[in-house]
Amino acid sequence: MASNIFSRWLFTAVLSLILVTQAEAQSSVGVRANGMGGAFVGVADDGTAVYWNPAGLATGALASLNLEFGEFKPGGLGEREDLNHALLAISLPPVGLAYYRQGVFGERPLGPAVTDAQRREELRSSVQAFTTSTFAISVLQSVAEYIVVSATPKLVWGGESFSADVDASVMLAITNFRFGVTGRNLTTPSFALDEFADEEVELGTEVRAGGGWGSGWPGHSRVVVAVDGDIMTRATPSGERRDLAGGVETWWFARRLGVRGGMRGSTVGEARSVGTAGASWMVSGMYLEGYWAGGDAGERSWGLGLRYSF
Repeated sequence: MASNIFSRWLFTAVLSLILVTQAEAQSSVGVRANGMGGAFVGVADDGTAVYWNPAGLATGALASLNLEFGEFKPGGLGEREDLNHALLAISLPPVGLAYYRQGVFGERPLGPAVTDAQRREELRSSVQAFTTSTFAISVLQSVAEYIVVSATPKLVWGGESFSADVDASVMLAITNFRFGVTGRNLTTPSFALDEFADEEVELGTEVRAGGGWGSGWPGHSRVVVAVDGDIMTRATPSGERRDLAGGVETWWFARRLGVRGGMRGSTVGEARSVGTAGASWMVSGMYLEGYWAGGDAGERSWGLGLRYSF
């Protein structure tokens, strides 16, 4: 009874916070992850773990299939910048496979430092939004009783070129707690967005850490609470971000209905908070899932997905 009261209170509190936030959406795959505000590195228990933290597959579902699509509309880039995202992922630990397409922010090399207002405006435009397509293969390896590591070689297409890259991650799982760290774009791949462009756009390395608690881990949990944080800053059109995120997921009616919510904000510069909400509904043994993130009509994202796992 106490657990039920706590879970309902926590979920209500998160939703209340969502209603008062303004948003700057971030483009990332994973309907459940986005529904939890992006706090998923320490959860990562379905096929989307290939992106969020492949090492989590070792303590997740025995097998999982995820099919997702959605739209990301960043602020500050104009009406034409609607970036679609999609994912197809299969996990069969100790291996995970995924193809995903997403909107990303890359940086062109900055020009000479000058102080006039016009040049400052030009320097701000060095952040470029574009879409990449990635094929990734994750391989897991247990190194201790509670620790799993993974490496994820990737082939990434962007603009007029492609680049090889690699991610790496680790997951520590002890009873009801998990802690993970993920490093993405470790080779800082770069892409020629236009065949006539003189400079390529580079994706910066991202390092993110997260922890989670599940009422039923290892196994199915009725309540999951998670917190994530960026270790490094990331370039966005509105300035550098280093996000701190929190989310909660609850399951009802013998796991037929899942409801989740979350929020995140930057710990550098303006907070630029984001509120999210999502749900899952079981139909014929599969979950139909969706999420929405936003609050400001100029900056929002949404996604729909189909998930099967056992």
